[in-house]
Amino acid sequence: MRHVIVWMSLCVLMILMLSAAPLPTALAQDGATATPTPLMPEAILKRAEEALQRADEIAQASDRALETVSRMLSFLETVGAIFGFILALATTVGVGFFFYIQRRANKALNEAEQLRNQAETTLSDIRSQGELAARAAMLLQVGAQQIRAHNNNAAFQALSEAHKIDPNNPAVNYYLGELYSERRDLDRAVELLQASAKDFPPAEAALGFALSLKARDEQDSNKRNRLYAQAEQHFLSALERDPEARDINGASFYGVLGGMYRRQGRLDDAIRAYSQAAKVTPHSSYPLNNLAMLYLMQEKHNEAQETFKRSKTIASRAVDGDPFDYWARFDLITAHVALGEYSDAQKQLDFLLDSPPQSNVLKSFMSGLEFIQQAVRDEAKRAQIGQIIACVQALIAKQEQAEQASA
Repeated sequence: MRHVIVWMSLCVLMILMLSAAPLPTALAQDGATATPTPLMPEAILKRAEEALQRADEIAQASDRALETVSRMLSFLETVGAIFGFILALATTVGVGFFFYIQRRANKALNEAEQLRNQAETTLSDIRSQGELAARAAMLLQVGAQQIRAHNNNAAFQALSEAHKIDPNNPAVNYYLGELYSERRDLDRAVELLQASAKDFPPAEAALGFALSLKARDEQDSNKRNRLYAQAEQHFLSALERDPEARDINGASFYGVLGGMYRRQGRLDDAIRAYSQAAKVTPHSSYPLNNLAMLYLMQEKHNEAQETFKRSKTIASRAVDGDPFDYWARFDLITAHVALGEYSDAQKQLDFLLDSPPQSNVLKSFMSGLEFIQQAVRDEAKRAQIGQIIACVQALIAKQEQAEQASA
């Protein structure tokens, strides 16, 4: 009978080994989906799709392993029944010996039951992790798609939910950090972007932008200078790693760096940064509009006019292709105003009335119009620009009320 017990034990060990074999692979794959390290939004979406596929593989592996463990226990229960039958013969062969066999069999069955319970718990955890990873990846996809559709409120909701599920996902932290910067919740933006800055350059550049916004709002000059220095360091580091890095709106981070230089009064540095941005994104009106603004500040009026004309052409094509690209529409309105085409500017502004962007974004747009108004010396033109600015101010007030109501 010892041979029977040994044989049974060997069978149990072999089945346990076979059933456990798929688990390390599944766990390793699941761990790989937890922290994707994309370099661009397209790569982020590709990683999200891979995560969905691997989560499905984990679920399938869980089902196979649990089925194998169940078969193992059924086998052991059958063996236990055989031992019960053999025990009935104990009175004719030797009661003590068969009680010994029964104790060993019961022990083996109890251990097998414990193993199955542990396996069920582990496999349940694996399945739950796979389902959560799949949901986080799906929400990341939705968030990225909504950003491309210029629906940042929906993107924020999707990415916030993804962050609750997977708070260490650098792609989620990057996208969400950028959105917090747009909402001017800068402390939260910095926290999220610091968590993902090492993983890919756009996150580090976005961290530089958030710090530059904090610097702009800082009243203490020493703290403000330190924040600007930190921001510049992150910008330059990110652009050294990836000179073509862009933000979630597709703008070159060279242009964002140029905006920081402009706020600091470093006009030559700003012109160099915006010029580089125009090379990285030749089909974007954003760097051209800002270059034209800088030329106005330096009273280079001919250069400003020519650059505004180029910007208007590119921005007009952009809004024709995507009517909801409000950044391009802002550039188009600004170019119309700078070129004295006020009725065209008003028509473009009217388009924003039905679906305005966030109030902070509108304020940034209005600051450009105010600068152009200050640069214009003709009082009649200044008055016309003032009417357009008043329309934007009314739109900002309306949007702020809507934002407060939905908060």
